[in-house]
Amino acid sequence: MKEKLKTLLLIFLVGTSLIMTQQLWIQFPERITKIFEPQPTYSSSYLLSDMIAPNKYLINFGKNKTTVVYDASRYRLWDSSKEAIAEVLSSKSVKIEEKEKGLTYNNLKEPSIVFYLPEKISTSIIAMAWEIKDPNRIVDAVPYIESISIVMGDGDPFFVFSGEGKHLKVYDNTIKLEEVMADLKSIEDSDDFDYYYSMSEIFELSGNDIFIPYEIRNSLPAVYVKNDLANMNNSDKETLAQRFLEKDKDYLRQIVESNGSTIYINDNRVLKFNLNGTIEYFHSLGNKVGDRNLYLSLSTAANFISQKAYSAKGMYLAEINEIEAEGSLGYKFIFKYRVRGIPVLLGNKEVNEYVQMEVFNTQVRSYRQLFRGEMNIDISQIQPNDNFLPSFDIIDRNYNFFESEYLKTTILTKEELGDSIIQKVLSSIEDITIAYYDSGLMEQRERLVTIWQIKANNKIYAFDAYSGKLVYER
Repeated sequence: MKEKLKTLLLIFLVGTSLIMTQQLWIQFPERITKIFEPQPTYSSSYLLSDMIAPNKYLINFGKNKTTVVYDASRYRLWDSSKEAIAEVLSSKSVKIEEKEKGLTYNNLKEPSIVFYLPEKISTSIIAMAWEIKDPNRIVDAVPYIESISIVMGDGDPFFVFSGEGKHLKVYDNTIKLEEVMADLKSIEDSDDFDYYYSMSEIFELSGNDIFIPYEIRNSLPAVYVKNDLANMNNSDKETLAQRFLEKDKDYLRQIVESNGSTIYINDNRVLKFNLNGTIEYFHSLGNKVGDRNLYLSLSTAANFISQKAYSAKGMYLAEINEIEAEGSLGYKFIFKYRVRGIPVLLGNKEVNEYVQMEVFNTQVRSYRQLFRGEMNIDISQIQPNDNFLPSFDIIDRNYNFFESEYLKTTILTKEELGDSIIQKVLSSIEDITIAYYDSGLMEQRERLVTIWQIKANNKIYAFDAYSGKLVYER
């Protein structure tokens, strides 16, 4: 079975190489020499617009040259593209056309960018976050957005807004894309990227198109983290408690539990410092909320994080859930975080997300944050491991595992599926992402594991990018 996968890939690559007229230089998009320096973690201004940022970019340079980028800070593509997207959402001269599918493979042969959002989000919320006062009919045609594409081929450029199975092709000749195209050309000229290939094209799959590399030159940098809370003295805790509870320390009641946890109380507000590296804030609702408002709740969350959070660096909104509590209607927001532009998967059984908060319009009922800080270690002394496996090898080495996981989801047997089982198994893969894995087991000097995070069969699997072994699933 493994040899069949490799044969299919080889046939595809040979065909691709005949089209391409230049030598392929395979380089990892996040070049490690440029991101060795760890950044300090301090509380900073956090805006609603900061929540709306892509999780990754699919960049097509044309001529069958495609790559995937994760670090938004590396290039200006999102900044320049966001301005163009905002113009499209406000323009009164747009022409729109509904499509059955998003970008076709032919589109991806043209210069284009696909921005994937980590969570589908209301188009009207995006418009408000970007201060678009009078959005056009796009917000009604595609109420929720999961990805935004910009295609800049030989013909007129166009945008594709995709979400909940809907795809809207949008034209507007008044929108200028010179800056976006210049940024794209700059990345291409740098020759600082890996080549990614379409699984749908290689293996003739249906469903979501996923792009994978078959070779990677460089590793990610070694990153070590620590439990910042374990090293926090009483003075630091008091300062943070005063910030959250909005009272001078002399007016706060302090309780030290037998397990070492510290609690600060001010009337109906509570802040707890847990030994597992988290803080928990609770404030019972002052007024009942019978009508939930997502925009108002997101704005409240952004303001709270900006004023209270230990650190907002690397945070991004990953999930939105409707909740009920104390007879009121609100939202639970889940934030994940990135280290040096790379997403981090938490494997701690007690704490499986970086930040969780409950917001009821203008009221924050609860907030929990993991205090996990990057250590300033001279990684030049760390022996590098250059055997970084591409995601194709991860799938190839673990095919039998993926097959057994898929068979758990169907009533058909392997024998009944016959030769179609390969396509069925590979089609069950919904997403593949480079990430760091933090087991959360150590208070000091915990080295994050470089992983390929694969979403399939309604589960998340984390495979060590060097050994290819499964290290975590949920």
